[in-house]
Amino acid sequence: MSYAHIISRTKVAIEEKEDGGDNLTGLYTGQLDGPTFFNLIMITLVELGAIFWMGAQLWINFVLTISSEAHVEERNTNERVQRRFERYFSLPILIVLFLANIGVLIGQALYLTGRNLASAISPTLLAGLTTSGRIGIYWMMRELVILLAIILALYMILQPQRSRITRNALPIANLALASALLIAITMSSQATAVNPNIVSYVIVIDWLHLLAASLWVGGIIFIATNYLPALKRLRINEHAHSLVTVLPYFSPLAIAGVAIMAVTGPFSATFHLTSWQQFLSTAYGRALLIKIALIGGLLITSAIEVGILRPRLRKEYQKYSYAAYRLHAIQEREEIEEQNSTSALGQQARTTTIEPSRATKLLAQQVRLREGRLSKQTQLLSKVLRWEPVLGVGVVICVGLMNVFAGTLSPSGVAQQQQQAVNKPQAYTTTAQTKDGQFKVTLSVNPNRFGTNVFTVSVEDAATGKAVTNIGVSLFTIMLDMDMGTDTVKLLPDGKGHFSGTGDLSMPGNWEIRVQIRTPDGTLHETSVKFVTPF
Repeated sequence: MSYAHIISRTKVAIEEKEDGGDNLTGLYTGQLDGPTFFNLIMITLVELGAIFWMGAQLWINFVLTISSEAHVEERNTNERVQRRFERYFSLPILIVLFLANIGVLIGQALYLTGRNLASAISPTLLAGLTTSGRIGIYWMMRELVILLAIILALYMILQPQRSRITRNALPIANLALASALLIAITMSSQATAVNPNIVSYVIVIDWLHLLAASLWVGGIIFIATNYLPALKRLRINEHAHSLVTVLPYFSPLAIAGVAIMAVTGPFSATFHLTSWQQFLSTAYGRALLIKIALIGGLLITSAIEVGILRPRLRKEYQKYSYAAYRLHAIQEREEIEEQNSTSALGQQARTTTIEPSRATKLLAQQVRLREGRLSKQTQLLSKVLRWEPVLGVGVVICVGLMNVFAGTLSPSGVAQQQQQAVNKPQAYTTTAQTKDGQFKVTLSVNPNRFGTNVFTVSVEDAATGKAVTNIGVSLFTIMLDMDMGTDTVKLLPDGKGHFSGTGDLSMPGNWEIRVQIRTPDGTLHETSVKFVTPF
């Protein structure tokens, strides 16, 4: 269910410090530095919000709706559950999702600008990110879907009295928007960072994994935050009846989520891990191990809840209901007998109190005993349901860690972790003038190793020495030792004369980089640099 966002796709490996030093970022080292921690928070909020929101729509459309149709006595309770979500959770979740998506964009900008916050929040840079390729398209799609959902959420809050057609249509519309959001998240996930030959399969696997998390984890979060609180107003027998009646309608969704996750999880791991050693040697693998352990704990807890606690509660409720029914029947019979006796004896007998029979007293005592046992079983099941989502949230946090540490799986990332203490890579930096002598270009290739690198171009006016910002810069890489064609590196401006982007040097050896500058009048200015990339 990974959401690797822009980080996993770009595989940015280097922080550029203001003093010119080079440090590996947490993406490759597995350390929670500032940008990595910020991205972890943003990614986790997006993942958790999307899973919870989708899980809520599944509950509303399938569990609450179907159980209300099958059990009319539960309709009022189910409507309270739905109103609670609409009133207290729907809009806040969507606002958090909207803001967290913006945070993801800023997180990518932090990587590109070397932790320079002022440059990262530059409107020019952020606008460039939102319009750059697939990432920008699906980022805009996520924000558009969330905005539409916010409009619907506001409508539901401001218009609590709605026609039957509208009441039926709104949950379906929200379910469709939630599905579109999952698709957008999947299309910008780490699935796009694998071999292009299998990317289509991995996208499907990741989408199914995210859907499974919504069915299972999103559902149990909805139970703890909306369903259980709505039952507090009920008497203990009504509380128990709702649990044994409504929860079975959630079981098919949860079982489907578990089954899909059990199938897609190993497939996803095989796509991204290349050896068993990576489970312990990389931060990604260690986060995955913790995730697997938490899912195991969640499975055990769910099995206890479904296989032990629910059957016990159902059995205790049946015993209580039978005893209460017998007591009610005896009491009704005694009331009828009392009324008949009063009518026969006349006014004098009406002042005489008829004591309940011994059988009635014994049965009333049994009902109180059954009610106490029913209360204990109900409280135990509710407690498990209330704390079960903690494991689910832990799973989502692990997914966030896997996303921000995805770079530790790349060959260059593993090599950097092994060598950084004794053989720190050196960036290649050079300065050249354009052929017409109008601009001075400073090029940095960091860390100048085969694999993913950060390319930074700074442009100054050769006459004045001032940074030039109102230009476009393109960068092309050419392998000189072998005919591999020409690759383009997308560069984004920071508004201060610096242009940065990530690209691959697919092998060590002799390389040529051609820098092309386009001024507002359409004139092209060009220079080229040759250098050697080591292992």
